[in-house]
Amino acid sequence: MSKKAFHIYNIIIFLLLLAFNTLALFGAVISEGGVYSYIWLTTGLSFVFWVICYIVQFLRSDKAWRISWFIIMLVLLFFWQTGLGASVSKMIV
Repeated sequence: MSKKAFHIYNIIIFLLLLAFNTLALFGAVISEGGVYSYIWLTTGLSFVFWVICYIVQFLRSDKAWRISWFIIMLVLLFFWQTGLGASVSKMIV
């Protein structure tokens, strides 16, 4: 895979992350309780994790490095978005 392909895959993941977080925030806004601070923290930190993994992928030009960090990013964001982020955010806030 070329460097351009990694950029395209990362942008696709970013757009999916943006859509999922927008949907989650919209659901929180229309609920009775409003948007709690842990929801803002969870959605904000998911973008921070994406940026960190995106930068780390391009620190080295080795394809194995990029593929492994892309997979790590997918697994991290999957678990973060499916409940780990809310649990950690509730403990912090």
